[in-house]
Amino acid sequence: MTIDGHRILILSGDHAGEEGICLGRIAGTNRWAVSPDSSTAILKLHFESDFALLLDLSAVPDRN
Repeated sequence: MTIDGHRILILSGDHAGEEGICLGRIAGTNRWAVSPDSSTAILKLHFESDFALLLDLSAVPDRN
């Protein structure tokens, strides 16, 4: 599964509830590098427990 570059929602930690972008899987681990929109930080998170994909289901993103 490739989720690199996709929009995500952070579910845990100091940035819980924030949106960001998935930068890619960290080699040799089961964690992913994620960057929250509000920060230049690079977080190392587990997919599905620490962050989830953010899906835009509307034609008007402000209505999501």
